[in-house]
Amino acid sequence: MVLCCTTWILSPVLGTQPTDAKDHTLTINMLRLLSVQFDTPLEPWELAAFRGAVARKAGIEHELFHNHNNTDGGFHYRHPLIQYKQEHGKPMLVCLNEGIEELQHFFSQPDWTLRLNGKTTPVRIAKLDVKQLELTTSTHTRRYHIRNWIALNDDNYPLYHQQNTLLEKIFFLQNILKNQIVDLLHQLNVEPEIQVQVHISNLKTENWVTYKHVKMRAFSLEFSSNVLLPDYLGLGKGCSVGWGVVKGVGERRGSKETYTKNNEVR
Repeated sequence: MVLCCTTWILSPVLGTQPTDAKDHTLTINMLRLLSVQFDTPLEPWELAAFRGAVARKAGIEHELFHNHNNTDGGFHYRHPLIQYKQEHGKPMLVCLNEGIEELQHFFSQPDWTLRLNGKTTPVRIAKLDVKQLELTTSTHTRRYHIRNWIALNDDNYPLYHQQNTLLEKIFFLQNILKNQIVDLLHQLNVEPEIQVQVHISNLKTENWVTYKHVKMRAFSLEFSSNVLLPDYLGLGKGCSVGWGVVKGVGERRGSKETYTKNNEVR
């Protein structure tokens, strides 16, 4: 039943609408976002395997699923337009703009059974959210929480540890976060009307984590910004596989439709 209704659910956001559907025209700064949560239990450490399984099912030739360069074997250094998350113990796909069109290569498969860590695992849609929101700067700020954000790289890691006080470290992280948001806007062809502002209000935790067999610092913190960011957007290193997940705190804005696995709109 889920597979049969998927084309109808996705048609407004994919641009492949039935003939009786209305035309959806987007303004220049509109971000299209699709999140799909599946009903299969998944541990956070299995996200990389889940990503590989989905990419193989869709076809390795479709690079947005894995962000590798199939020509030279390297990586595409860009913000991933298909991201893999884990929420409440279940896997989720978050797709931005062109990533939504690419998702057809997965949904069009007659069999959604995935091979995860040597086991055959069937997946079904539990919830599907479609959003369109204006991605721009504002005179008002909004509050966010970012979880397990891997902010530092080989270049800025030594500089971070040269900061003497906690306030200096927070200011250093604040500039990194701002630059990552600005880079995201540029990649999505959004020119900020006013300067992007970011303010870290609460550095909650700083932990050692392992990413690609390397120990790295991950931060969980609260911040405010004058940019409207969608829930479950990933920032920083490893954002395609569940690191650096952003969620809004308080009131949210933007059109949204939610579909359950029985295709009920709520």
